[in-house]
Amino acid sequence: MSLIAELNRLQAERGYLREEELRDASERLRVPLYRLQEVVSFYPHFRTTPPPRCEVTLCRDLSCFMAGGEAWGAKVKALLGGEKDVEVREVSCLGRCDRAPAAMVNGVAVGAEAPETVARLAQSPPEHHETPAARRQWRIDPYGEGGEPFSIHQAWAQRADEVIATLKAAGLRGMGGAGFQTGLKWELVRKEAATPKYVICNADESEPGTFKDRVLLEEVPHLVVEGMCLAASVVGAERGWIYLRHEYEHACGPLERAIGQALRRGLLGRGFEIEIFLSPGGYILGEETALLEALEDKRGEPRNKPPYPGSRGLWGKPTVINNVETFAMVPAILRRGADWWKAQGVRGHQGLKVMAASGDVGRPGVYEIPMGTTVGELIEMAGGITGGKKLKAFAPGGASSAFLPADKAGVEIDFASVQAAGSMLGSGALVAVAEGADMLSVAHNVVRFFRNESCGKCVPCRTGTEKVVGMLDQVLAGKGDGTLRGVLPGLEETLAQTSICGLGQVALNPLTSVLKAWPEELDRHLTKGIAK
Repeated sequence: MSLIAELNRLQAERGYLREEELRDASERLRVPLYRLQEVVSFYPHFRTTPPPRCEVTLCRDLSCFMAGGEAWGAKVKALLGGEKDVEVREVSCLGRCDRAPAAMVNGVAVGAEAPETVARLAQSPPEHHETPAARRQWRIDPYGEGGEPFSIHQAWAQRADEVIATLKAAGLRGMGGAGFQTGLKWELVRKEAATPKYVICNADESEPGTFKDRVLLEEVPHLVVEGMCLAASVVGAERGWIYLRHEYEHACGPLERAIGQALRRGLLGRGFEIEIFLSPGGYILGEETALLEALEDKRGEPRNKPPYPGSRGLWGKPTVINNVETFAMVPAILRRGADWWKAQGVRGHQGLKVMAASGDVGRPGVYEIPMGTTVGELIEMAGGITGGKKLKAFAPGGASSAFLPADKAGVEIDFASVQAAGSMLGSGALVAVAEGADMLSVAHNVVRFFRNESCGKCVPCRTGTEKVVGMLDQVLAGKGDGTLRGVLPGLEETLAQTSICGLGQVALNPLTSVLKAWPEELDRHLTKGIAK
């Protein structure tokens, strides 16, 4: 990872990567120049031309699109169109879906601001990153009502088998989307004979609608660091990394303070170290093996599985990879016990869940809820549907989850319950859609995101998403010929069976769900085309 770290350093100094600096780095690092160039060309954060005085990036994805982002962005572009030293461009989700429509000005997030305000900020760019909101009381934080942070690790560091047994008894599952049993994952890595072993926190949440991990990093970074230290003590890891998306660079401050505190308490520096790795970008890097490729200074393209990271992960060694939320939940379970954890759920479900809520809700944000809370109840927590409208649809697990109609708002938030309803809990991101929305346009926005973020390694994903976006462009422009409905099932099956990673496997699910629940919307657009 020294190569990408060096590229990050060089770009931070000048704002871009000059050819002569790449040649110099090639000689210093003893890396062929083509290797540097293939890495630079893959990651969207790197640039090889001088930057403008001010760069304004506008989110174009789901929650921001629903908040009128297209017209809002057009106004920003118009206001800054005459500024030669200002660059305005659209980008994929910025992870500020709670402040839609969102933008960044020279890397500093601004959101839900009038276009005139964004334009004014571009004239005098902010010098500091955003200030996190005041901390709330979290039920997953065992130190919220007193107690010395990191004391749980000190009590459990030499009790690896008990840690595994407690996590298994609690039924804690990975909260990044896959839902694999955490205790079992740690046990498998512990049993691996190969050394050294590693622990990685996946903090690269980049899916539209998803921002819960950002808030956890801002408010309870000590739990994430302690969870990683506990994992290291269980599996015998020597090094750990927090893989942080570069749009969350402001979280480096809270994380570094938590790491420093852990160092002073003796959790770090005595056989285990944690570093922050700032990702050079791309949604695909949230896929665990693509993340490993990036840490190994390669293009972030997913690997074939098996083998899985637990046996052959970073540099071919056993590696624990969990997301921010999963690590943050471990300390409370160990402090209060598996029975306490299971009792936090309602309606027969077990545990707590951190959910992001955005879209057409009155108070978009992050909510800590009991497992078993219904979608309708979460929407009410988030202020209800805006404008007094009724709910039309919702995606329960971020942009990759299938949309469900309003009559399923009684579904209980839990892995199995949401799956039984026809979708998935996914990244823990509820996106609510109000009546009156054009669901085909919403689906088009989602498929476009996956088209834009495909790494291109798998031909069916690369060309299939492009083909579907092109067909939707035609339909929404009133030029569709009706072939989409017939072509889509075969394309979806092809992508699901032949894509290496989850992006290609689910890229068309949201569109398929829209055509299943609201077939009349496609017919309406096709009828418009015939009328023309």
